[in-house]
Amino acid sequence: MYSQTKAETPNLAQVRQIILDHLKDYSVQLYLFGSHARGEARPTSDIDVGILPKAPLPIGLLAELREALFESLIPVTVDLVDLSDEDFKQQILPEAIVWNV
Repeated sequence: MYSQTKAETPNLAQVRQIILDHLKDYSVQLYLFGSHARGEARPTSDIDVGILPKAPLPIGLLAELREALFESLIPVTVDLVDLSDEDFKQQILPEAIVWNV
């Protein structure tokens, strides 16, 4: 296991900032899940982020956000998922970390 925790990872801070900047006008809950949430991430692990909007987001907003993350200098893949689907949300939430702060 790597000694760097999720709080110490510069990539995570950059991803969170890009997401929060793009969604600042919307009420959403962010969740970090996957290997980073479990503390098992390696330097090349992707970053899994779930977005749970309180109201439907404008069409195309998540696509724009995915493009901004892709075009950033973050050297790993960011998997951004919409947690509006109840079944998928129930699979993700048990291991997820609330990530807005």
